[in-house]
Amino acid sequence: MTTDTNALAINETTEMIADFAGGSSGDVSMMIGVGVVKESDAVFFQYLGDQTEPAALMLPKGRPLTYMNNVTLTGISIAEDIGEFKATKLNIYLTTSQGRVTLITSGLNTIWSQCIINGLMGLFNEGMIYTPFKLETWKGNSKMKPCFGAIKVRGARVSDQMMYDQLTEARTDGNKAKVTAIMRDAVEILSTAVKVEATKVETEEVNEETF
Repeated sequence: MTTDTNALAINETTEMIADFAGGSSGDVSMMIGVGVVKESDAVFFQYLGDQTEPAALMLPKGRPLTYMNNVTLTGISIAEDIGEFKATKLNIYLTTSQGRVTLITSGLNTIWSQCIINGLMGLFNEGMIYTPFKLETWKGNSKMKPCFGAIKVRGARVSDQMMYDQLTEARTDGNKAKVTAIMRDAVEILSTAVKVEATKVETEEVNEETF
């Protein structure tokens, strides 16, 4: 990666962070991993092409970026056999109020993914799948320092209690296959709901232009 490319990436990262925190302007894309560097206090890391280690996303005052404000779910999928260890990844596409699109990727069965999918299913159950929300992320205190997450709408946490109970039971039993099945089912439901909602929005926009 050249110096000019590095400068461009840093500039785009700064703009995207400002957007997540309530800023504005521009159209850029970013791929973000969650909890990639265990030794770091940061929770979000940007993948920068051929850069060896992802870059931690930090706020201007030096604190880690731990939230994304006013984002909307515009896509969700599962990617199979990723990387050297053939990992299964959860891919979540979020669009900010300024129209920026970012991809957040994490292991399908990580605690973070389970937390966020639980929150998104809560949005689905409430008929709010296209409602802007705040995505929060933080690190736990255990030895492995797993990342946790939450979905909030107007300050209130949104979740699916039934799914929460199912995942808790599966983890307690050490049943990884059941955790995977629950997660896959939820992603399929959310993916279909997002596509349906997107089609409805596009149809409404066409009708408004027609009249």
